[in-house]
Amino acid sequence: MKFFIILSLVFIVSCQGKSSEKKVSINLQDVVSKKYYVKGMTCGGCIFGVKTALNKSDELKIVDKKIEVGIATIQFNKKFYQSSDIDCKVTKSIESVTEFKVFLDIAHTKKACQS
Repeated sequence: MKFFIILSLVFIVSCQGKSSEKKVSINLQDVVSKKYYVKGMTCGGCIFGVKTALNKSDELKIVDKKIEVGIATIQFNKKFYQSSDIDCKVTKSIESVTEFKVFLDIAHTKKACQS
């Protein structure tokens, strides 16, 4: 029993050091928020897949993201945001890792790029 308690404490202490992320504060005036409509998302696992895809991309300078079923709202730093280029990179990032299709409109008719 003592072994289990000690092992649990060691695990908790080691996880605390790893879970702290550096948050960079940014002025809201320096942020662009963009919605992407993701066709095929139906559950929490789908949300996880989209988050994973976006985290894998080294090209995207994402300030923050909110992923819901069917919608990815992503905030970018204004100085790194170039609409059509970033839209295409987001699309390719999500579509290369998942089976979903990304659109710029809720009706799923406007693609950001041909991927």
